[in-house]
Amino acid sequence: MANREMRCRCGAMAWQVRETAPGTHVVCYCADCQAFAAHLGRTDWLDEQGGTDIFQTTPADVSLTEGAENLACLRLGPKGLRRWYAGCCGTPIANTLPKAGFPFVGMVLPAGQQGFGPVTAHVQTKSARGAVREHGFAATGFALLGRAIRARLTGRTTSPFFEAGEPVREAHVLTPEERRAATP
Repeated sequence: MANREMRCRCGAMAWQVRETAPGTHVVCYCADCQAFAAHLGRTDWLDEQGGTDIFQTTPADVSLTEGAENLACLRLGPKGLRRWYAGCCGTPIANTLPKAGFPFVGMVLPAGQQGFGPVTAHVQTKSARGAVREHGFAATGFALLGRAIRARLTGRTTSPFFEAGEPVREAHVLTPEERRAATP
């Protein structure tokens, strides 16, 4: 089996998700995901309704294969998710929780990306740019929790985004002005 390869817009950075990685393909319509894309100048990664395709999996199934020195991180506020991207060109990569303890990563995909299974949930649809029916939130949450528990029990808790429990890059926290400018 081949791993699912991704590359940033300028080609300086590459990452992959193991082909057999367990995961859930969701589309999130929250204002935060839309603001992340807007701040990076990558609204082309959103679908027509402002949704972000995300493959939720475990960090041990993700690796940075080229250009790791270009990895950058931002947070939309001091307590928000860590949102990882290619600092060389602003390509979104992933979302993680603020701390490394819970083995979860949401790999950000271009809208309509193939190879990550069918979309099984549309979540946070209040901020969608049109009528989108919310579904699959509970099942997605249970699947995420199950994967995290299995990862902890089997010791598969490594992450390309954290080392010894600390993020590999400090996050730039958006200023209130930057956040306002990026908010849809």
